[in-house]
Amino acid sequence: MERIDFEGWKNSVRLSNGTTEVVVTTEVGPRILRYGFVDGPNAFHVIGEDSGGAGSEKFVPYGGHRFWIAPEANPRCYEPDNGPVETVEMRGDTLYLANPIEKVSGFRKEIFLTLAGEGSAVKVVHRLTNHNIWPVTVSAWSLNIVANGGYVVLPQEEFVSHDDYLLPARTQVLWKFTDQSDPRWRWGKKYVTLAQSAAEKNPQKVGVYNTLGWAAHVTSEQVFVASIDVDPRGPSVLPDWGCNYETYTDGPFQELETLGPLTLVEPGEIVEHVEYWTLAKAHQIDDDDASLDAELTPIVDRGALELAAAFGR
Repeated sequence: MERIDFEGWKNSVRLSNGTTEVVVTTEVGPRILRYGFVDGPNAFHVIGEDSGGAGSEKFVPYGGHRFWIAPEANPRCYEPDNGPVETVEMRGDTLYLANPIEKVSGFRKEIFLTLAGEGSAVKVVHRLTNHNIWPVTVSAWSLNIVANGGYVVLPQEEFVSHDDYLLPARTQVLWKFTDQSDPRWRWGKKYVTLAQSAAEKNPQKVGVYNTLGWAAHVTSEQVFVASIDVDPRGPSVLPDWGCNYETYTDGPFQELETLGPLTLVEPGEIVEHVEYWTLAKAHQIDDDDASLDAELTPIVDRGALELAAAFGR
């Protein structure tokens, strides 16, 4: 663990294994503001006008990775976290981060961040503890504001002919502001993609129940893959009408999100959601199905092997 200044925030924490590095701000958040190969581009986007900021009485996104509570609600999700992180310490090879109990939600958020000893594999455990005196049904929600100029890839379920299978394959959820004719979308047979464009100011969002357990963000330089363990109980236990993956974009930024199951959390009890990251260098990948399949399949397969070696996943 190394203390550095990063994007205007002092006393940030940098973890590195020589190949990959992760940077977390401790003056606000916490936000995981950088994930990338050493001397390589950042998989995340830091919002320029928010850089180095602190102390605001309003919620500030800042960029990078953050930890929320689903389903989305205001003020619960938008309680400001613009003060110092309460606890920052290494526990073995894991960076532990914790905030004070939130006044609005009554929950305490903790993040356990582990960077593998080699390669790009990262494990992020999100823990919610209920400090209310009543039970609350919540889902732990991981949001990554990904690098500008790319697109999110959501894999479709395996294609099966109508002659061979008659039942639906998965949940796909649209929001009232979703416009499927927007040019940032591509609804392919094998992949759905949503691109980020600063010129497009109309927000877009989709959520899915993704049994494959991975989604990716692709830029001209690299591929960021976010993986989860899929709850075998299916979409009925998930928030937002059955979503475990979502992507949202609005002009200058885009999010790749994962969600855990809705859980009735009794006072003093916890709920956790784990997200895994891998990263791969890549050249320009076209967003048609054939190109994505040729490029992403080996990247996802290698990432799965890397996660298995690092975390026994």
